[in-house]
Amino acid sequence: MRKNCYRLLSAIFICLLQFTYVSAQVFPPDITPEESKTQYSVLPILGYTSDTSLFGGILLQRINYGENSRQPFLSNGKIDISGSLKGDLAAGVTLDRTQTFQTDIRSTISFLLFRSKVSHYFGVGNNQIFSDELYNEDFFFYEQRQIDLKYRGRKTLAEFGIDGNLDLFSDLKVSYLDASQTEENSLFEEALPGIHSNGWVNKLGLGFIADDRDSEFNPTEGFRYEAGIGVSHSILGSDSNFSDVWLELRHYIEILPNVIIAHKARAEHIVGEAPFWALSTLGNEQGLRGYHLNRFRGDSSILNIVEARMWLLSFFEDEIRFGGQLFWDTGRVFSENDSNQFFGDWKQSYGFGTAISLLNPDFILRVDFGFSDEANRIYAGIGYSF
Repeated sequence: MRKNCYRLLSAIFICLLQFTYVSAQVFPPDITPEESKTQYSVLPILGYTSDTSLFGGILLQRINYGENSRQPFLSNGKIDISGSLKGDLAAGVTLDRTQTFQTDIRSTISFLLFRSKVSHYFGVGNNQIFSDELYNEDFFFYEQRQIDLKYRGRKTLAEFGIDGNLDLFSDLKVSYLDASQTEENSLFEEALPGIHSNGWVNKLGLGFIADDRDSEFNPTEGFRYEAGIGVSHSILGSDSNFSDVWLELRHYIEILPNVIIAHKARAEHIVGEAPFWALSTLGNEQGLRGYHLNRFRGDSSILNIVEARMWLLSFFEDEIRFGGQLFWDTGRVFSENDSNQFFGDWKQSYGFGTAISLLNPDFILRVDFGFSDEANRIYAGIGYSF
C-alpha cells in the first residue's frame, strides 16, 4: 500500500532548510565579492516519499551580472539533477542570456532528460474518477521516459509601462515521450487503445511579452503579460498535428512594507489532436497545488492564483532573510467529457510556504505545502513559482 508520508516529508524538508543555511552558499571562485559580478549557488536535496522511495539530488545556479551589473543579469545558468532508489531520474540544464553573440536578442535554452515509474494518468477531463484506494493500488501510474529541448529567443520592440519593455518571442521545442504501463490493472492500460503512448511533438511558437516588473527573481510591483501561439505539425517531424494558444497575466503590488500580493491568471486552448501528454494540464507546481501531479488534463484550461508573500525576519543587513507565503489556487480544464459552463465546477486548493534568501536577494529557496480535497503535496525549488 502506497501512502504519502507527509509528516516524514515535512520533517525532512525542515531539516533541509536548516542544512541549506550552511550548504547553499553563494561564493565567487578565487576572488573577493567586490571584484566579482558572478555568484554561485549550491543546494543539496534529500527526501522520501512512498511513491519514489528515497530520493536525492543537487541544484547548481550561476548568475553573471556582467561588468556593468546588467539587469536583470547577463547570464543565468541552472543544473538540476535528481534520482531515486526506484530508478527515477531527472536531469535538467537551463541557460538564459540577455545578450546572444553580442546582440540584443535574449536567448533561453533548456534541456530535460526525465524517467519516472510513477507518472500519473487520471484520464482526460475535469471530473475523472479518483479514490485513495485505487491510488494506493497503483491504478493511476504509468512509466514515462521523456527528452525535451527548448529554445526561446526574445527581442525588445519598444518600451512599455514605466520601466518595462514589449518583446517579441519565438519558440522552438523538440520533444519525445515514451509511455508504458507499470501494472496490468491500471487506467493507462484501459485507455491505451485510444491514446498515443509514444511519439514526437516538435513545435514552433510566436508571441509577445510585456514586462514591467521591478525584479524577475523577487518582484514587488509591476506586471508581466504573455500571449502566444504554438504549432505542432508533421512538417516539423511531429507525430501529431495541433495548435495551442495561451494568455498569461501576472500582477504584483506591495500593500505593506515587505508584504506583496502576487496574482496570476492563465488561459490555454488546444485545437487539433494532441497526445495526452501535450494537453493542457493542471495539478502541479504551476497551479492547483495540493492535487496529485497532472491531476487534470483537457483541451482547454483556465487558472487563477492569488499569493501573499511576506519577509518576516532579516539578519546581517538583509544578507539573510526568512519569509513565508499564503496562496489560493482555483481553476479547471475543459474537454468533450465536461460541461462547457465557464463558472461551473472550478477546483480549488490552498496552502502556505516558507522562503529563505541567502546572501543574494536573487537566490530564494522556497518550500510550499498545498492542500486540496483529494491530497496534500509538498513543493520545493529555487525562486517563486511565478
